[in-house]
Amino acid sequence: MSDWLHGVRVPPMNILTLRGLAEAIRQHSTLKAEEPFPVLRFLEWSMLKILKDFDWEIVTSLPDGDEARAYPDGAPHYTKGPLIELLPHVYDDAANNKGRPRLTILHECGHALLHRHVAVHHRGPKGAELKTFENSEWQANQFAAELLMPVASFDAPGDLEAYVQAMGVSREAACNRALQLMRSLNKPRPSWPLEVYASYAKKARKDAASVLHGPTGIH
Repeated sequence: MSDWLHGVRVPPMNILTLRGLAEAIRQHSTLKAEEPFPVLRFLEWSMLKILKDFDWEIVTSLPDGDEARAYPDGAPHYTKGPLIELLPHVYDDAANNKGRPRLTILHECGHALLHRHVAVHHRGPKGAELKTFENSEWQANQFAAELLMPVASFDAPGDLEAYVQAMGVSREAACNRALQLMRSLNKPRPSWPLEVYASYAKKARKDAASVLHGPTGIH
């Protein structure tokens, strides 16, 4: 799950901390900023080196419509250590360099790495009630974005289509990241159609359609 509205409270962690962790992982992999992150190699090999007894598996279904799920402290059927479960198409699509499942897998790796031995109170505040830096879903998303799209990859990002192909990310993720770096680090605006693909723009269009046509979107 990667919807920050469903996040739960975890110990605070800011962008610089998450960026530092991601940069250390990329440097260990000897990757240049403009090179794509090897998501499946990280899942299948590196995670086990970082987390003892880590495991992952492909499953035919998951509850709540999830496509992937992490169990940082183990699952009922696997109590030895952290576990990640993926639906078959998530793995297959990541293997075919599709951006969304690549981010999904790293998001779940983020949960396994960041949220071990964290006392999660499911009846406590969630989502919009939380400060961003203490939201479990935001932390996992940010970790994945830092691994996939390092800051230096925006020094000269070039054309949007070339960037998403080179980095193995979706247009939406790339545009969201560009906007974040424009705000936080004053990075120059790339010549991309940010208003077309960024999440906030999609939400604005959806909200406008709801106002015009009612909840069903039907005239």
